[in-house]
Amino acid sequence: MKCANNHTCSLESNNTIEQDKIERENASKKLKKAMIFCIFFMCVEVVGGMYANSLAILTDAAHLLSDIAGFAISLFAIWASSWESTAIQSYGFFRLEILGALVSIQFIWLVTGMLLYEAFERLYDSNKDIVNGTVMFGIAILGLFVNIAMIVLLGHENYSFNIGNHEHHHNHGHDSHENGSSNSYKNHKHDNFDESFDLHGDKDHEHDTSHKNTTATVQHGHNNLNLQGAYLHVLGDAIQSIGVIIGAAAIWYNPKWKIIDVICTILFSVLVLGTTIQMLKDVLHILMESTPHEINAQEVQYGLNELPNVVAIHELHIWALTIGKTLLTCHIQVSPNANYDEVLQNVVDYLEIKFKITHTTIQIESRI
Repeated sequence: MKCANNHTCSLESNNTIEQDKIERENASKKLKKAMIFCIFFMCVEVVGGMYANSLAILTDAAHLLSDIAGFAISLFAIWASSWESTAIQSYGFFRLEILGALVSIQFIWLVTGMLLYEAFERLYDSNKDIVNGTVMFGIAILGLFVNIAMIVLLGHENYSFNIGNHEHHHNHGHDSHENGSSNSYKNHKHDNFDESFDLHGDKDHEHDTSHKNTTATVQHGHNNLNLQGAYLHVLGDAIQSIGVIIGAAAIWYNPKWKIIDVICTILFSVLVLGTTIQMLKDVLHILMESTPHEINAQEVQYGLNELPNVVAIHELHIWALTIGKTLLTCHIQVSPNANYDEVLQNVVDYLEIKFKITHTTIQIESRI
């Protein structure tokens, strides 16, 4: 094993492991409490919405259901992040979070579609049902207080990253027609996966293959990302609760204005669908192994080409296992007599500092 600046390093320090454990526990506790709040109040809204005959309240309950699904997925992601990778699941189980999100989206769409169908039925038959504005108003007020409590619970945290790294370095030279091969398998618990498979059988090429894994305090960033997403969801719920309060107050003042309940239902359904559509796009983007939105692949290639002794970049691939966990592989052709270690260090440092890419596999090539 070879680390930056020729220092010997361990795969993961005891402090890093302990910090990660504490971070996961804190995030899990907050998300569990928020989910319990949501489940309890969603039940209240379902019962109260049916009693008040308010579709707006039931739609708000559907929005809470989407939050519960989001919290559950985040909790699962934090839990799964502690699972060790296997020889078969060499990247670990991070994609389970994405598959869970896909299932929850379909369920939320089903519930929202049923509410929209009922809303349009009421539009065609305005005398069909009477909305109890008093009960609707009371539940909406309670909902706002619940959302405020969850905002305080989740908080808006500061996000920081402590970088630790390790590197595997292999150098193979071939200068005849004889094919040589080297198969190397490394499996360490580091950021929950560190699998390196190298197979070389090329002639007249010299390869320097490096697998470097840099952890952001082992999932700290991703745990914080889960909390941040939950916080933003709750903020959206609070805004929606204010809308329900206004509509309920209007219906309480004049029961003939019950059309407001239908209008609120349609608006909130569009809000729920809009939120989940973006979520679906993100899920499909990851499953298709597309380059993450926050990274410009052309900028990465251009920047690498500008580094000293780098001649060309090819086979550049950038993708994400899940949200917040980006991977990169590429082949780099270097100038003759270049110092491989120096070029490698420059490349890895550039990717870490410029693009926050924390898991890279670089193959350095040079014509003899």
